[in-house]
Amino acid sequence: TIQYIAERELRAAVREHDAAGGSVVVLDPVTGQILALANEPTFNPNAFSLSDADARRNRATQDVYQPGSTFKIVTASAALEEGVSHPNQQIDTSPGVWYPGRRPVRDFRDYGVLSFTDMLVKSSNVAASKIGVELGAERLLRYVRRFGFGQAISGDFLGQSRGIVHPAAGLSDSDLARVSIGYTIAVTPLQMAAAMNAVANGGELIAPRVVRALLGKDGRVEVPRRVIRRAIRPETAATMTRILEAVVDRGTATAA
Repeated sequence: TIQYIAERELRAAVREHDAAGGSVVVLDPVTGQILALANEPTFNPNAFSLSDADARRNRATQDVYQPGSTFKIVTASAALEEGVSHPNQQIDTSPGVWYPGRRPVRDFRDYGVLSFTDMLVKSSNVAASKIGVELGAERLLRYVRRFGFGQAISGDFLGQSRGIVHPAAGLSDSDLARVSIGYTIAVTPLQMAAAMNAVANGGELIAPRVVRALLGKDGRVEVPRRVIRRAIRPETAATMTRILEAVVDRGTATAA
């Protein structure tokens, strides 16, 4: 049922926005089980020879994109874990633009002074970039990898992309500011969903899986959940969850 709804709504959204394609991934945050994985365009497996290579590509695991503001969960989590920030910290974002180098980082408008929580609620690029630069390349990139980026995230997919994560040593402050808000980095939809899952389940990066159980002459054998690593402490995950709930209650995701 979930797979059917995901395919139906994805197809409708692609048509509405005249998009080239898209993906939907639905995960169980505790087990890592993939409840739905939909791609558009898609193909009929019963008429495989009539489809083209573009339709057969698994965009959710093979295509990479710059995730943008959804990636701010990594920057915010790293700042909380490292003691660089706290939920009530005040960050000056005026006048809505900041120059960490020659290239500016811009907000949708001048948000003035924001709390760390409202940095995510209002999705401030300036505030998140300032936090990322304060963290520094080595610390931020450590959490980028702890959240599963730059690596194969699941053993159930052949040909999956590792994404693009640049070494910390080669990042300028301008580059670092952009990584902090989800640019100058490329991820797969499945990687991004797994990273969000790590916040939702209390801080563990769980390997996404398609296979739930194996059936044979000896009966049913459940495939166990696989914890890749702990990304963040449970306390940090709880704080991030409260902040993300506020994003839906009064921030950029009220439509949800």
